[in-house]
Amino acid sequence: MKWINRIFVAILFILMQNSVAHSISHYEILSAMRDELKRSMDSLFIETLQKPYYVEYTLKISNTYRASALLGNLVDTASSKTITLNVQVRVGDYNFDNTNFLDFSLFFFMGDGEASGSRRLVPVDLDYYSLRRELWLATDIAYKKAVETYSKKLGIMKNRLMKDTLPDFAKAMPTVSLDTNFSFPKFNFEEYCEIVKDISKIYRDYSKIHNSSVSFEYFQDLIYYINSEGTEFVKTKQFTGFETAGASQCEDGMPIYNFYSAYADEPAKLPQKDSLRKATEILCKNLSKMYEVKPLEDSYSGPILFVGQASAELFAQVFAPNLVAQRKSLSEQGLQSFSRYTAFQTKIGGRVLPEFISVYSSPLKKDFNNIPLLGYFKIDDQGVPAQNILLVDKGYLKTLLADRTPVKRILSSNGNNREGNPMFGNLEVIVDKKHSLTEKQLKEKLIQLCKQRDLPYGIIVRKIMNQNIFSTVVSRLTSFEFKFSDEQSTIKVVEAYKVYPDGREELIRGGELKGFTVQSFKDIIFAGDKPYLLNFLAPTVSGSFSGGYLGASIIIPSLLFEDGELKPVESDFPKPPFLKNPIIMNN
Repeated sequence: MKWINRIFVAILFILMQNSVAHSISHYEILSAMRDELKRSMDSLFIETLQKPYYVEYTLKISNTYRASALLGNLVDTASSKTITLNVQVRVGDYNFDNTNFLDFSLFFFMGDGEASGSRRLVPVDLDYYSLRRELWLATDIAYKKAVETYSKKLGIMKNRLMKDTLPDFAKAMPTVSLDTNFSFPKFNFEEYCEIVKDISKIYRDYSKIHNSSVSFEYFQDLIYYINSEGTEFVKTKQFTGFETAGASQCEDGMPIYNFYSAYADEPAKLPQKDSLRKATEILCKNLSKMYEVKPLEDSYSGPILFVGQASAELFAQVFAPNLVAQRKSLSEQGLQSFSRYTAFQTKIGGRVLPEFISVYSSPLKKDFNNIPLLGYFKIDDQGVPAQNILLVDKGYLKTLLADRTPVKRILSSNGNNREGNPMFGNLEVIVDKKHSLTEKQLKEKLIQLCKQRDLPYGIIVRKIMNQNIFSTVVSRLTSFEFKFSDEQSTIKVVEAYKVYPDGREELIRGGELKGFTVQSFKDIIFAGDKPYLLNFLAPTVSGSFSGGYLGASIIIPSLLFEDGELKPVESDFPKPPFLKNPIIMNN
């Protein structure tokens, strides 16, 4: 491996001369990481305690740009540069080490961030020796925590008969990966600040919308990774997003809201300004129309058709997280799991969808119909090459997305570690042609099913609230007065319609989907013939306390469920504003 490393460093030195400028060279970064890693593996130990058998370093150099506006005025702009260091130390061996164990005392008293050697902020003006110092300090902290956790875990294991004999860590072939594109595109932050300001003016013309937000963000990450097995990589990550949302309150107190989002890897690939303006105007018109319509009065139980965004969002919130492999962690209280997305952990080989539907994980797919896919990556965050995988074959679950933490029936990584845990990137839902119908035919099938059940109308759902936008934008716009239902299987609907036997559609407000679980997806009877692409920020799927959002993409057609429930919102609401919106007076 030594000669490979020398070649790798030489190539880096040549290719990176014109990359993102910072005070320390790329060659120095890798040299410091490599030298300190060798010193740790050779010399780091406490007498009578375990030596590290595995150490990994991740250094992330990040540039961040954010801007938000309200009614034509900038509310906030920010640009910053940070360097973050993550260190992981494992003591013991691959079969039994300090991981997959929840030490609550360490978590609450030491924290799960910088005090454990992870997410450590380091100076942006680094040189070789200052980086060595930061690595030394973070490694020392991580090692001390590792040996303490290992001792506690070993003590508990000696007093228990454990059925779980899985290794704690899977071996992986060392790889050296070089992303040859280390430079980021030219970017005019002021231009996007003006775009955000201009688009936010649109809300001035809609007095029934009480609050609104328009925002832009762009993240550039340059990541260096090295571990003691010989794996090294340097790669770039980019993410950019445009989000806008409006919120209001009807005369009966019910909150209403709508949103639009667009994401890509770089700003130039976002929709053009005219398209963003048009999407925002459509949002405003739909939200203003919602203000006038009647709320859903009675619960509906029957066939439901999910079209476009609603189909993708439903799949993203209910089904997709269960495709991620998870392992329960040992603790003093027994085995612990803090994720609710564990429905498929023992279902490999079983039927989870109708036999006319298959699901692929396609992280190596860069775009769909010339639109960049947000979940694209070539190598995961443990240095394991990504691979396209058939997850569900004609209704039957074949495997789950895994990293180097073994689970039953998946003992090695399939390259899906993202930000420290297994996570999906791009998912494609494929339907055979016999069960694929046009949207018109799907609507006709819906009406036919309703007539058979003597239902006065059916339901078409065209838009579902996104979890990220609700928690980060809409909750703030509504002063945190309105929440998702406490029931796990309840999903907020943004746009839904009653469909009458004559085909007429009537917009309704105040509906919540009730009881949709992974088992509900077995009740899909038909799907659309045109796939819809949803680029979105997905909540991480993790069994630990950590969380966050990662870029992901879902390609899926419309879905017709044989049975579902849409219930009215039954919460108490605050009183609406006593005075009218002053925008009315201004107009």
